[in-house]
Amino acid sequence: YLLWAALVYAVAGTIFTHLIGRPLIALNFQQQRYEADFRFNLVRVRENSEQIALLNGERAESAGLLQRFSNVVANWMAIMSRQKKLTFLTAGYRQAAVVFPYIMVSPAYFAGAVQLGGLMQTANAFGQVQDALSVFVNIYRSLAEWRAVIERLAGFDHSIIAAREAATTPPVITLAPGDAPAVSISDLVVRLPQGTPLVSASKVSIKLGEQVLVSGPTGSGKSTLFRALAGVWPFGSGTITVPKNARVMILPQRPYFPIAPLAAAVAYPAGRESYDEGKIAGLISAVGLPALADRIEEEAHWNRMLSLGEQQRLGIARALLSEPDFLFLDEATASLDEPAEAALYQLLQRELPRATIVSIGHRSTLAAFHQRRLAFTREGNHFVVRETNLAPAK
Repeated sequence: YLLWAALVYAVAGTIFTHLIGRPLIALNFQQQRYEADFRFNLVRVRENSEQIALLNGERAESAGLLQRFSNVVANWMAIMSRQKKLTFLTAGYRQAAVVFPYIMVSPAYFAGAVQLGGLMQTANAFGQVQDALSVFVNIYRSLAEWRAVIERLAGFDHSIIAAREAATTPPVITLAPGDAPAVSISDLVVRLPQGTPLVSASKVSIKLGEQVLVSGPTGSGKSTLFRALAGVWPFGSGTITVPKNARVMILPQRPYFPIAPLAAAVAYPAGRESYDEGKIAGLISAVGLPALADRIEEEAHWNRMLSLGEQQRLGIARALLSEPDFLFLDEATASLDEPAEAALYQLLQRELPRATIVSIGHRSTLAAFHQRRLAFTREGNHFVVRETNLAPAK
C-alpha cells in the first residue's frame, strides 16, 4: 500500500518540479549567451580603445556595454526568481515527505492494527523508497544547468557540421595538387555563401618565378579569390591546381601576430626554434625596423603596439623568413608610402628570386615590379579575370 503511495507521491513531485523548473533550461542558456556577448564586447572595446578615444565614442560604448550588462542582470534575476519557486517546491516536497507516511498509516495505528514500532519502521521504509524515487526532484536544478550547456555545445557542433557540409557539398571549389610548376585556374566561379556569383576565371596560369599584379575595383572579389587559392573559401565551382609540395603563403592587408616574443610572432605559425634568431633580427632590420631588431625577446601585443605600416613590414619579414614558392600579397604594403613599398618589393625580389609573387594593389607604381597584370572587369552581374596590359592604369 505504501509502496504505491510512495510511487504516486514521487511521480506527482516530479511532474510539478518539471513544470516549475523547466524554464530554467532556457534561462540558463540565455545567461551563458548574454555573458559571452558581454565578455566579447569588453574585449572588443579593449582592442579598439584608441580608435574609440579618437572618435570620442566613450559614451556610445558605455551605453552599449551597460545595455548588454543589463541583459545579464535581468536574466540572472529571472533565474533567481525561478529558482526561488523551484526551491519552495522541492523543500516543501522533502518536508512533506517526512509526515506523509504517518498520515497514510495513522488510521491503521489508531484502529490498533499497527503498533507504534511498526508505524516507525513503516515510515522509515517509506522515506528510503520515496528518496530513491525522488532523485529527479532533488537534482533538477543541476539537470537544468547541464541541459543548457549541452544545448549550447550541440548548437556549436551543428554549426561545425553545417560549415563542413557547405565546404564539401557540390558544387564547391576544388583545390587539387598538380605536377606542373604553376598555379592554374580552370572554369572557376567564386560565389558568395548565398550563391550570388562574384568573380569568374578560366584558363589562368601563374608560373613559378613570375610576378603578377592583380587589379580591379574595390569589392570586385580580389581578396575572395585569394581566399579560394588558400583553400578557405569553398563557395563556387571550378578547379584550382597548385604544384605538389609547393609552399604557398598569403599575406593579408592586416597581418596577425600572436601575443608572444617578437621572434616567435614573426616566425608564426612555425616555432621560433625553427629559425636562427640572428636571421630573424636581420630580416626585421632589413624591412626597415632596426629599432625592433634588438627587441626580439620582448613579449607584447604587437597588433596593438605597432602601426599598420610597421605590422606590414613585419609581415614581409615573415614572408622572407618562410621562403614560400608562391607568395600572394593582398594589399600587404598598402599602408606604406611609395618609396618604402618600392624598397620592400626590391627586397622580396632580391631575397626570393625564384618565388612567384602575386600582388593585389591599386598604385600605378607597382607595375614596375611585376611582369603581368590580371584585371577584374565587370561583365553582367559579376567580374571576370582577364590578362591586360601592364602599363600603369589611368
